[in-house]
Amino acid sequence: MKKEKLPERKYKSMAVTIKEIADLANVSRATVDKVIHRRPGVKKETEERILTILKELNYQPNLIGKALVNSKNPYKLGIILTPEYNTYIQYTLKGIRKAEKEFTQFGIEITVRMLSSLDPVELMSILNEFQTMNISGLAVLPMDDVQVKSKINQIAKNKTAVVTFNSRLEGIDEICFIGQDHYKGGRIAAGLMEKIIPEEGDIGVIISTKNLSCHQDRLLGFTSRIAESKTPLSIIDIQENQDRKEDAFRITLEYCNKYPGLKGIYVAGGGIAGVASALSLSYNKSRIKLICHDLLPESSTLLKNGTVDFVLGQSAIEQGYQLIKVLFDYLVMEQAPKDRFYEIQVEIISGEMV
Repeated sequence: MKKEKLPERKYKSMAVTIKEIADLANVSRATVDKVIHRRPGVKKETEERILTILKELNYQPNLIGKALVNSKNPYKLGIILTPEYNTYIQYTLKGIRKAEKEFTQFGIEITVRMLSSLDPVELMSILNEFQTMNISGLAVLPMDDVQVKSKINQIAKNKTAVVTFNSRLEGIDEICFIGQDHYKGGRIAAGLMEKIIPEEGDIGVIISTKNLSCHQDRLLGFTSRIAESKTPLSIIDIQENQDRKEDAFRITLEYCNKYPGLKGIYVAGGGIAGVASALSLSYNKSRIKLICHDLLPESSTLLKNGTVDFVLGQSAIEQGYQLIKVLFDYLVMEQAPKDRFYEIQVEIISGEMV
């Protein structure tokens, strides 16, 4: 006798509500809401119980409902990037565009402005523009300038969520900083330099600008570690190139011509292609050791051909993506960052790794 096939039963998974979570945790809906949005005022053991229930039941907020509401009055995000001639910023922008595709459907509008120089006056102009636009969120690489800091804090007081990135400054009312511990990065660069220059020698340093704290911190980390070194290494000069390749080229040639004992160059910002081009013209008989930041097409090529010894990476695309993600979570999801410092780890990359 042929066995009759029973009809398949289809079960529909129902979305869990805040009320159900509250009932299961034996607390009020207001308490669950505080935990979901990471607000204070909930005992630790109660918070842990609610978080466990949320995780086990795979709680998801009603993003469709939020999108419908926000579409009528979208959150405006203003993003300020440093000049696009720095390839690193171009990759940061890729991360921003990736996040834009993911999150704009939920009611956010993104406006990106790119500086043409590292001049605080130009940055102030863009900050003023964004202030008149009544932006809900701001992501900015702040310059170490009194007026810039004051303007950013003024914008933050108007209930604008501020995220800073790459260059951290004390005294800014931000919800989160996204970037590296640049002091540590500078010390790592100096430690590597010490290992690849076992004997005494001169080192030239090229930074972008002292207006950015990230370069101040890298420089401080580098110089402090060199001062502690048992190898007699001397920093003979420190010059700014504003991340420009042509300025890096000129500075490198000056170093090579002026300092016959030059053994290494540390590039704390952009312009590594200009440095490499200048070294190819140098009369210095020994190969100059070279350490830079940011794994980009030009630095990757120079690693492969042996011109650059080490690159310290900081994941430009991830950094750009997280700028939008953190602001989206804060404004749309009403979730504050877990920490004020979203640290991107320093990657040490050699030629064998690319």
